[in-house]
Amino acid sequence: MTLALITQPAQEPLALNDIKLYLRIDHDDEDALLAETLKAARQHVEAISGRKLITQVWRQYETKFPQDNQLALKLAPVQNVDSVSVFDCDGNVQVVDSDSVRLIRGRVPAAIVFDSGFDPAHAENGLEIDLTVGMGDTGVEVDDSLKRAILLLVGHWYEFRGAVPISQQPVSVPPGLDALIAPYRRMGI
Repeated sequence: MTLALITQPAQEPLALNDIKLYLRIDHDDEDALLAETLKAARQHVEAISGRKLITQVWRQYETKFPQDNQLALKLAPVQNVDSVSVFDCDGNVQVVDSDSVRLIRGRVPAAIVFDSGFDPAHAENGLEIDLTVGMGDTGVEVDDSLKRAILLLVGHWYEFRGAVPISQQPVSVPPGLDALIAPYRRMGI
């Protein structure tokens, strides 16, 4: 299983002005740094929470067709299954009819179920599933505790910005971050 980002979020869950207000910055000199830090903080919160915050499109690649016709989706929360493509033994692609695939949101992780009439031989060479994921199109739909986690990270990384470049973050995380994100994490056995 591999994941690839197809479409970036159109915006961040917090506005640059919200970040500047939180950090008590009243100039525009560091707007580029703050925007870069905000994006890195959102990506970090998404990675450790297991949740995509703002609407984005991802592709999940699978090498085998599931034996029970159910395939667990690796991203959450799933808004929509946009398309499912299967590859036969010669590598020819076939887009699966949307009526042959059903999204099950009521389980963790969400899954897609293929119609019992679907022939797995069509997918001998793998599958590609395009998914729209995220809590919503704007920060209004993002849970407040996750936005607070982003603020904590941005503030922490801004404070220690000279020690380590953004591209090498996170080197450290602020106290309380885990408590804000813990309710959203998927725990494995």
